[in-house]
Amino acid sequence: MDNIWLLAKITYKEGVRNRILHGILIVAFLFSLFDLVFTQMFAHDISKVAVDLGLSTVSLAGLAVIFFMGINLLAKDFERRTIYMVLSRPIARWQYVLGKFMGLALMVGTAVCILGFFTTAAVKTAMWMAPEHAAQNFSWKIFAVSIGFSYLSLMIVTALAQFFTSITTSSYIALLVTACTYFIGQNVELVRKTFVDQQETGWAFRVLIEAVSWIFPNLQAFDLKRAAGYGLPIEPLTLLWVALYGFAYIGIILLFTVFFFQRRELT
Repeated sequence: MDNIWLLAKITYKEGVRNRILHGILIVAFLFSLFDLVFTQMFAHDISKVAVDLGLSTVSLAGLAVIFFMGINLLAKDFERRTIYMVLSRPIARWQYVLGKFMGLALMVGTAVCILGFFTTAAVKTAMWMAPEHAAQNFSWKIFAVSIGFSYLSLMIVTALAQFFTSITTSSYIALLVTACTYFIGQNVELVRKTFVDQQETGWAFRVLIEAVSWIFPNLQAFDLKRAAGYGLPIEPLTLLWVALYGFAYIGIILLFTVFFFQRRELT
């Protein structure tokens, strides 16, 4: 456990010092300011618009951290051969995988906390400027839960990025495949509901869609912007099952990452 935590701290410190992270956070802060201006253009549903823009900023900035920093930090160990120095110590490969993932999770979590603070301030200010147009049932608890589930979806993407980086030899390929997987995960549930339930759809295509829905993560399940914006109640049991699904998927991906990384020849 000490080795895992040591790798996590090193990865986290390396990521926090990166100027790309600072740039992403500055851009996200500017988007939060834009949120205040943009919401004033709507006569109604100001809270819904503010929440949508705020949570979208958190998700997009988190993805930018993963795509432009996380994958680069993982691939840099292979490209600069520093992984040899790490594994030459009494550190197992599975500890390396878990340590790197924990470090990236802490880095993305720090970014989400900062972005969540900006977003909360923007939403609160927008409601203060036009309280008559705020949602009557708006709940800050649901808003906080939606940020937490956005972070959980980003952890799934982080685990996938680490998996693809571990089995490929190019960071660009890992970035491309991770982005494609994210796009599929955002739309797979919609496609499944659209085609699988239609009788005129061929059975072979329905089987294919069902298989894809089982393989790729259903990232849409973690999107709670609509409930947060309108203050809609969410069943605790539903949140529990979605959270368990997210953690289970992360665990399975980490197991696959360890399995393939153990068998990878480092040349």
